[in-house]
Amino acid sequence: MKRYDCFTAIADKFTDEIVVANLANTATEWRSVREHDSNLFFVGMGMVCPYALGLAMALPNRPVVAFDGDGGILFDMSVFGVIAQTAPSNLCIVILDNEGYISTGRGGHTASLSAGTVDIAAVARASGLNNVHEVQTVESFRDAVLDSITSQTGPTIIVAKINDEQAFVGTSLMDGKENKYRFARHIEQSEQKTILKPSAREHGEPPKPDPVFSPVTETDPVGEVLFDGLRENMVDFVVGLPCSGFADTIRRCMEDQSIQYVPVANEGTGVGICAGAWLGGLTPAAIMENLGLYASTYQLMRGHYTFGIPLLLVAEYRGDAGETEFFGDSGDMTEPWLQASRINYRLIRDMHDIKPAIRDGLRWMNFGLRPYNVLMSFDLTRPKLSNS
Repeated sequence: MKRYDCFTAIADKFTDEIVVANLANTATEWRSVREHDSNLFFVGMGMVCPYALGLAMALPNRPVVAFDGDGGILFDMSVFGVIAQTAPSNLCIVILDNEGYISTGRGGHTASLSAGTVDIAAVARASGLNNVHEVQTVESFRDAVLDSITSQTGPTIIVAKINDEQAFVGTSLMDGKENKYRFARHIEQSEQKTILKPSAREHGEPPKPDPVFSPVTETDPVGEVLFDGLRENMVDFVVGLPCSGFADTIRRCMEDQSIQYVPVANEGTGVGICAGAWLGGLTPAAIMENLGLYASTYQLMRGHYTFGIPLLLVAEYRGDAGETEFFGDSGDMTEPWLQASRINYRLIRDMHDIKPAIRDGLRWMNFGLRPYNVLMSFDLTRPKLSNS
């Protein structure tokens, strides 16, 4: 079956559902049959499902449909486990599996791992997802997608076996940033949320007062101060990969009812989930070691910079002074990496600076629509280890 025929079969049944589509002809074919401001196009490989998951968690009453490819899901299959754990009932993931890398249609058919090697549906089931469908006809595709949207008993995974025919319906005149603005404004209007923060100076409004911080004493655990800094600065969505330096903060995030905490197996996956959460009106943060920043390079550059999406990154400075030699060679690349990536940051060595740094970082990133990093020194996050 052809992808374009699949899209044509469902497009007129869509109303205001959110759609996240991957690159090239997948995006242009869907746009040609359903032009709508709730479409988010040209999301890179390995990013479609994380973006859709973040949106589904931010907007639990709104159906979210992801159109990904076999190449995209093979790029990061750990997201299946995160979807299974978070279990958003409004999420429908459609894997358009043509068993090859041919989305542009210009370079011939190069087989992907799903061509006789990896069974994507089986991997999804093994990851803990129960509502998994494999479809090979346009009719079964239509029924599976529309049932997922109307019943919202997901998360639903639909693996659609399609051929490699491309429709070539033209290109989009929008770049990622214009698409982001249209999408975010639509979510703001339809959900009565504020996503894009206006400048108080431009609108003649007085600046908002500083958040009121609870006092910090020398005996306070750093993990508690960091957690309070996130919560008091109105961060309401946190992703993290277990890191002993931030273990106390992560535990507090998991226990607090005002914060949605999502554990991930790959920091890049978490960065993508945060992008979707921000587009859905939440204030996300990603907690990781600095080596996790390196692991997130692709997602940050291909996603946050392409679209202009802010994100608060909170990183532990492994390889900083006082750290073991094991992390020295990689850790001392942290600040040059941040500078080369054009990510503004503040290095924190005093516990009293944590909360103001988060406040200032949120203000800067919401104005510049770019990621910001609060980089916490090793001797601050692990004082006992650094003094031993």
